Amino acid sequence: MTEKKRNQSKARRVAKLAYPYPGCCLCGQTVGEELAHLDHEASNNEPDNLAWLCNHHHWMYDVGLFSLAGLKIQRAHWQEAKGKRTNAFMKDAGKKAAATRAANAAAKLRSEAARKAVATRRANALRAENEQTAKP
Repeated sequence: MTEKKRNQSKARRVAKLAYPYPGCCLCGQTVGEELAHLDHEASNNEPDNLAWLCNHHHWMYDVGLFSLAGLKIQRAHWQEAKGKRTNAFMKDAGKKAAATRAANAAAKLRSEAARKAVATRRANALRAENEQTAKP
């Protein structure tokens, strides 16, 4: 019985031709990118059996946290998008967070200034009242 051998360099060549846009097809990370064999058979280097994943998502797929169908859909989407992230909800999350922090800081400064102004008015009113009662 002849056992098929793993040929990682061939798998990488096949994957680079079939899926030219770099990065994990789930998150886009290019650091620690690994080639996953979707049927867990290292000798099966058919393009439909390969996907680029970061080491974190590769591990998650291997332990069964992602479905095969879902991963293939995401892989196709990643290649259609030409390796660009298209998550509309997160595109400007950093800008929105910075704007919210700035608005909250400004509101905090305004509320502190308002509290100080109220305290000053009360102190002045109390001082004026004490001066009125101290005069004969």
